[in-house]
Amino acid sequence: MIPVSSAAEVRAMDAAVIEGLGLPGVALMELASRAVAEQVRHHPASTRGEVLVVCGPGNNGGDGWAAARWLHGWGLQVRVWPVAGPASQDAKLMAMVAQAAGVPVGEGLGASTLVVDAVLGTGLSSPVRESVDAVLRQIGEHGAPVVAVDLPSGLHADTGEALGAVPTAESTVTFARAKRGLYAGQGPSLAGKVVVADIGLSAATPRTARRGAGLLEAHDLSWPRLPADGHKGIAGHVAVVAGSQAMAGAAVLACRGALAGGAGRVTLFTAKGALPRLAALPPEVMVRLSGGEVLHELPQLDGFDAVVVGPGLGGGDALSDGLHAHLVAWWRDAPVATVFDADALVCTGPSPAKHARVLTPHPGEAGRLLGRSSREVQRDRYAAARSLAARGVVLLKGQYTLIDDGNFVAINPTGSPALATGGTGDVLAGLVGALLGRGVAAPVAAGTAAYVHGLAGDAVGRGATASQVADRLVAAAAALPERPATWAGT
Repeated sequence: MIPVSSAAEVRAMDAAVIEGLGLPGVALMELASRAVAEQVRHHPASTRGEVLVVCGPGNNGGDGWAAARWLHGWGLQVRVWPVAGPASQDAKLMAMVAQAAGVPVGEGLGASTLVVDAVLGTGLSSPVRESVDAVLRQIGEHGAPVVAVDLPSGLHADTGEALGAVPTAESTVTFARAKRGLYAGQGPSLAGKVVVADIGLSAATPRTARRGAGLLEAHDLSWPRLPADGHKGIAGHVAVVAGSQAMAGAAVLACRGALAGGAGRVTLFTAKGALPRLAALPPEVMVRLSGGEVLHELPQLDGFDAVVVGPGLGGGDALSDGLHAHLVAWWRDAPVATVFDADALVCTGPSPAKHARVLTPHPGEAGRLLGRSSREVQRDRYAAARSLAARGVVLLKGQYTLIDDGNFVAINPTGSPALATGGTGDVLAGLVGALLGRGVAAPVAAGTAAYVHGLAGDAVGRGATASQVADRLVAAAAALPERPATWAGT
């Protein structure tokens, strides 16, 4: 997983180092600029002609001035185009030092073969001024590859909204933590390859003090391993409450996801009307039937280690009043870790449940829960996920799936449009349920399942079906390091 932060969170980290520890801001700027310069230095276009560094007035521009000095010292042909004079003290210092070192200064793009975009930074929250926007448009139309400093100029750091003529970067060197906007809205298509440069801000926020530490960070992503003397009884018994006469396939796919996740046993509770369409159900799955075309009440589930509820449950219609009421009560009181997916999402309450809960909405479902359109959800996915995280751990599906536990948010870097096909979400819900049943903490279960599910989708590629994704899950999970199954629940 990739931890992401808002601009305000990174500014707070910055202040904690500068004001709390007493490290001068210009020292952080020197580290940031060196990271940018190294990225530029190793770009093939840096030696083919002039490297142009376009600098704005703020600290982003200060990073650009300092990067230009590094490049000049390394013998590259470099020039700075200051679209405005430096305004902050650190930027003024870096501009003065660069010019004293002999860095050429001049307006215009000229015949530059590589452009460093250091015009605007994370402070932008309103449309770009017309004069600056004209410069950004020129950069975008110039044709030379662009390396962006912290984030492409004109991109909203938190939402990924383009607030002007944002130049498309080939790569973006961002500092301390990945910014949310790089993975939302138009950010992914404008930022190119994202490189996160460590500039030492973690000194003020050690790992043991960070919110969510140990839950969603990349080095904690692993696959639960059973001990040598393990058996199915300790691998988790997962109940899948899913399917209907019209949507029996959703139940099959959720069960396949649970089996691939290593559940020791899987029992499917589904409607009697689904029986003729359960031929594809793996023989390892136990089945209990009730109701007619759909289920009308929640079965007895207290003896299970985890529950997955929702895929195909309503058969395209709203849940019956009885089943809805039972699921609302289950959400509120049941001690069993539960995944609420698809039709069951409407049974989640607006306040936190007492026990482990994972919600797995796509943008349309998230919008219905929040009283918004799916377009509004997509406009600020982070805000939508955080709103839903008041209920439980949220796995908001889509490009760069978000996992939010109410304190900490991370994005899943795996997956592709190959997963945008019917049934893949059912597989994912089953996979999350299996990990919950094996004792994995809810945020980690959601993040790990999303990562492995994405790897499986990447392996299948275009034209993938949900069944093909399910086929690849076991191999995808093998790509992760293993830890004892008891690790995640501690």
